[in-house]
Amino acid sequence: MQGNEIKSYAIYILLVIYILHVALMKMNHSYEVALKKNVANIMEVQELNRLANEDITHFHYNLDTRTPPIEVLNKINFKREGDILIFENTSGGNTK
Repeated sequence: MQGNEIKSYAIYILLVIYILHVALMKMNHSYEVALKKNVANIMEVQELNRLANEDITHFHYNLDTRTPPIEVLNKINFKREGDILIFENTSGGNTK
């Protein structure tokens, strides 16, 4: 294929591939599911990349409420001893 010229055999090859694809979609459930999963995975990766490029902090938040996210840990005073976080006691009861 060069420019606007298409060889006749290329048309026939594409037609055969298309007919084979349609036949497989109609008769073979696993082919259809595999094809749809692959397309969905590609679209999901593209969407996650778009979100990461817009606002990477979206992925830093941990939905597990037992673990504070990185942004919260950066705002409070704590020490780390091994795998344990020790939060400093603030005097006066007022925390800002």
